Amino acid sequence: MGRSAGTLVVVFVAIALLVPTATGVGFGSLGQQSVDADVVVMTADVNPDGTADWTVAYRIRLDDDNATQAFEDLRADIQANPSAYTDRFESRMQSTAGAAENATGREMAIENVGVTAREETFGQTYGVITYRFQWTNFAGVSGDRIEIGDALSGLFLDSETSLTVRWPANYQADSVAPQADERENASVTWRGQQTFGENEPRVVVRPGDAASGEDGSNGLLIGGLLALVGIAVGAYALRRYGVLGGGEPAEPPASMVESDGSEAETAAGTDPDAGAPPAELLSNEEQVLQLLESNGGRLKQQQVAGELDWTDAKTSQVIGGLRDEDKVETFRIGRENVVTLPDTDVTGGDGDGSDGADSGGETQ
Repeated sequence: MGRSAGTLVVVFVAIALLVPTATGVGFGSLGQQSVDADVVVMTADVNPDGTADWTVAYRIRLDDDNATQAFEDLRADIQANPSAYTDRFESRMQSTAGAAENATGREMAIENVGVTAREETFGQTYGVITYRFQWTNFAGVSGDRIEIGDALSGLFLDSETSLTVRWPANYQADSVAPQADERENASVTWRGQQTFGENEPRVVVRPGDAASGEDGSNGLLIGGLLALVGIAVGAYALRRYGVLGGGEPAEPPASMVESDGSEAETAAGTDPDAGAPPAELLSNEEQVLQLLESNGGRLKQQQVAGELDWTDAKTSQVIGGLRDEDKVETFRIGRENVVTLPDTDVTGGDGDGSDGADSGGETQ
């Protein structure tokens, strides 16, 4: 898709800035712009005092010479006169903070706004415009609790946008609403398309790492338990193999014996394909890859959504990320998308209407 430098300037200055809503603030619709970024990644790193260090990264695929040249022109403009971009961004963000101020009752400010432009690779090459800024009093602090999200009530994420909220490593989450698409020890990520409710998104965290405890006592207790378990396991192994007495040594477990691939061993439970992790322990991407592998390396996108009980938007987001990392390929059959593992033969008809496929298309 060809894009002119002038269009990119408009897009990256005006696209997806925070604007007031009835319940607080929300990100403006990307669909209202003349050209959308292909991916928008928003990240808020929340500090114990409630201040958040924000990044908003707009990624656009450099998939042809026109897009690449337009981005190079834009990058040159930003490097020559960054204040032309940061001043407008800061002005709009100050308006946003003012609306959030009224909604939450906390005094807020936007500070230290910066912008960078560079090429990055996420499976393919993107031009990335990244704004960084500090939002004071973004989160509420009550005693030792940090309450995150009231400044973003009613936030809308379109299908190309994600929001990640991080908190200090020595804090743990008491509650997260709504359920996040990804959750780590010190972060949550929501992916569009979705509209948060009046009291969403919300994350409440407090000090106290479950691994060590606030005073370290939990860590000592767990360490002691692990030591006892290690002693018990060692004693069991020694007794089982006759070192501590008790008769002839038992036969070692099958996993300790070099296999010759016999059918008897397979029947005894040493099949290398056995013991695959259950789906609930796999990431979204791993679930898709496992599903494709079990279906000959190829499925319609609607079948993936149905098998995994996902929404179309979530399915498109996950498959799009896998495609960007060159882990899957997609093409169209009529009005449907087909997903395949790389190097899967798509030329032969297998009863699903695959003949005459328009290869190389992208997941919508």
